[in-house]
Amino acid sequence: MEIKKSKIEQIKYVVDNSDYVKINYDKLNDFTDEITDTNYEHWFDNKDLKLNEKQRILLMFLLESINFCFWQKPKFNIDYKNERLKGSEALFMSIIKEVEKDINFLDIEKLNNLTKEEFYEIFKTPYGPLSLKDTRYKLFKNTIQVIYNKKDNFYKELFSLNCDKELLNYIKDNFKYFRDISNYKGVEIHFDKRASLLVNDLFRVSDTINKNIKNVNNLTGCADYVIPKVLRANGVLVYNKELSNIVDNEIEIEHDDNMEIEIRANMLYVIELIKEKLQNKDININSIELDNIIWKTGRKKEISSPNHHTTCIYY
Repeated sequence: MEIKKSKIEQIKYVVDNSDYVKINYDKLNDFTDEITDTNYEHWFDNKDLKLNEKQRILLMFLLESINFCFWQKPKFNIDYKNERLKGSEALFMSIIKEVEKDINFLDIEKLNNLTKEEFYEIFKTPYGPLSLKDTRYKLFKNTIQVIYNKKDNFYKELFSLNCDKELLNYIKDNFKYFRDISNYKGVEIHFDKRASLLVNDLFRVSDTINKNIKNVNNLTGCADYVIPKVLRANGVLVYNKELSNIVDNEIEIEHDDNMEIEIRANMLYVIELIKEKLQNKDININSIELDNIIWKTGRKKEISSPNHHTTCIYY
């Protein structure tokens, strides 16, 4: 029988029952002490795009609808303003480039008629190709169709929500591919990675949503594969011999396997513990901001050990 628990209780249940992943609390304290720069900047803050509020909202839905699974080799990357970008940054800027060329790219009628070939052209690059293109197109189009079918009600519904939890649930209830739920030893685990990112995006780019929901302090971190790699490299997450062998030899783990669930849940719990320790030092930061800071650490530093490999649409 499925046991119903709050999200933090779900995560803690996995941590308490993990077979493959453990937390080294001494190393966690050391890692926390090394976090000195807690300034948070949303990636869109420095983008000079002349978009109205509804266009910014639509753009965020489109970007997060296809923001997953970038570990495949060769890595997807593009050139953008004299810089080589890879992974999610390359994906985001591929769409941004289309908007910069023609703001009418964000016309919902045109998007609703976007063909698979036109979608592929957006991500054309002489470097590493974009993986899972058919899957990304399907999710991209599903997101557009939901918004298109709602017409003006879409924005009215968004602007009627009064807290981050309501917005998170709205996204999951209306956009099926944002539902990131696993089952671990009889308990439903809600990870909500892309939905949480989208809530934070909307909070940052929409004045109306920002005013209505006031903060995103109820969100947890975003369970992916970059942050567990950082935490493992720093000794905070410890994998047992079986899982270490799988990850180190880049053997793929199936989505919803207990190994994958334990990696993601333990990562989220560590973020909650670090957040609490920082708050005890009068450093006020929420989980999604802390997640981003640690994620950027993983992108900046060259960490020799690999991340776990799972093919899915959730992260």
